[in-house]
Amino acid sequence: MQLQLRQSPGLLGKVGFKPLAALDAALLTWLAIEGPTPRTRLAQLLWPDKDLEAARNSLRQRLFQLRRAVGVDLVVGANVLSLAPEVTHDLEAAGPLLGEASGEDFAAGEFAAWLEAQRARHHERARRALAEGADRAERAQAWPGALALAQELLLQSPLSEEAHRRIMRLHYLAGDRAAALLAFDRCEKVLKDEVGARPSAETLALLATVEANAAAPRARPLPAARPTLLRPPRLIGREKPWRVLLEAVDAGGVALLEGEAGLGKSRLLGDLANHLDGAAVSLNARPGDALYGEEGIAGNQESNRQ
Repeated sequence: MQLQLRQSPGLLGKVGFKPLAALDAALLTWLAIEGPTPRTRLAQLLWPDKDLEAARNSLRQRLFQLRRAVGVDLVVGANVLSLAPEVTHDLEAAGPLLGEASGEDFAAGEFAAWLEAQRARHHERARRALAEGADRAERAQAWPGALALAQELLLQSPLSEEAHRRIMRLHYLAGDRAAALLAFDRCEKVLKDEVGARPSAETLALLATVEANAAAPRARPLPAARPTLLRPPRLIGREKPWRVLLEAVDAGGVALLEGEAGLGKSRLLGDLANHLDGAAVSLNARPGDALYGEEGIAGNQESNRQ
């Protein structure tokens, strides 16, 4: 028999799933986490508004009704109560403890405070496990896996600048500078809309690093990091047009790049084609090409060779 004490509290047994009443779920969750507990302590914990005798009587009735509802003894003991040896639970799995209900929905006072503390503790354990997994994937240059874990971290803590910075950094190291810049934009918007704050100096420093460097080629599985991933080439004087091009690509729009000869327009477009890694078609043309068909071009080339 397994207790499900996460999203929808209940008992999973041979006859299927049986939902648990709120006080039963509270009682079983306490015993699953805290272990054997004196009967008097449990009575006072779950019925804090009753005197001791009335609370003990309520506990006795609750245990009787629980056994009748599920058909087996989930709780054993006389003066000290504990879960029956054959009962397991899902508290090591991911998911909110006792669903999304507030502590007051199960038992007021001390139990509600205890439940909130347990939820915070579980959240921190889950966050730490995700962060450690993302760190391992980053060291192995497994960018998709690292980003998936980083996105999960952000879902758990949407106001965490550290989580936003992690996504910025991973996109950039993976060769997707545009995604790194968009990740900063999302971070800036969330902080402004939710808490009325600006990104920290550390986040702005990371943005400056991304803006000051060209997009690295998209990462491929390699035994060691590419130099262009760790320290990409500089875009001296071309940061603004580069960002405009990236924004146009991300929006599915059109950008016109013009300027005097020798300013590096071809180099910038070549960098963009490399950044898109096969998702772009590059064509070259010169004034006068429209005057020739395929045969005319071939004839002109032949005459030039002669």
